[in-house]
Amino acid sequence: MLRSIRAEWYKAVRRPYFPILFLTCTLLTVGAVYCLYLIKTQSPGITPLGLPFALSLSPLGMVMGLWLVAIGGDLVFSEQYKHHTLKNEVSFGIPRARIYLSRWAAVFLVMLLLYAVLVAVYTLSALLLLGLDRDPSDLTPAGGFLLLGYLSLAALPIWAGGLSLIMAIYFLIASANMAAICYVALVLALPPLLDTLGKHISPFFQLLHHLTLSYQLDLLLNVQILDWALIGRCWLVGLGWTAAATALGLFCFSRRELP
Repeated sequence: MLRSIRAEWYKAVRRPYFPILFLTCTLLTVGAVYCLYLIKTQSPGITPLGLPFALSLSPLGMVMGLWLVAIGGDLVFSEQYKHHTLKNEVSFGIPRARIYLSRWAAVFLVMLLLYAVLVAVYTLSALLLLGLDRDPSDLTPAGGFLLLGYLSLAALPIWAGGLSLIMAIYFLIASANMAAICYVALVLALPPLLDTLGKHISPFFQLLHHLTLSYQLDLLLNVQILDWALIGRCWLVGLGWTAAATALGLFCFSRRELP
């Protein structure tokens, strides 16, 4: 299994897509901090903007992770059907479970690396451009990093659930574009649909809405108190999606006739 994961990792980082993804995300991160710098320098009397304030915006970054896993999945999985990679691996006798799980692990590691790089870039650029001006809510740099750690710990299983969902879709649908559309529909359109059904038809749909990945990330956007109960809930929901999507993907892939 480890050899398969290393092979998938090697293929991912060797693709031209890999540095483009990292460079684009890095530039967007620096650009976001630079916008805060412009606000700070060109708007006298505005609320002090420093590193603590920048860290207080961390919840917005947690939401983006649910969409970045889809890009990471495409990084590892794209062109698999075009070059018949999956069919060749199965023909060589590689177990389908190993093929599936090694790709999942490779995407997960790529996304962890990307997240670590972006956190480092965001923190360093905020420190250099904004300084350590105290946040109006009295959030200190230490408190800001504590918030970032809390949000990262809560968001990690939600991202894993999103990754498991997109990987299952990629293994079931040969078209990368159609797979991406299905993922967006499930993540973006399903929660409000369940919410509407819950309000007008049955509270059961409201319960399902509360178990969606995007709903959990919405809770992190409005977090006021670093509550361990919320972290526990995120882990239960995220691991539930991870287990269910992976089990479904493995089951269908094991019985699928590859094109």
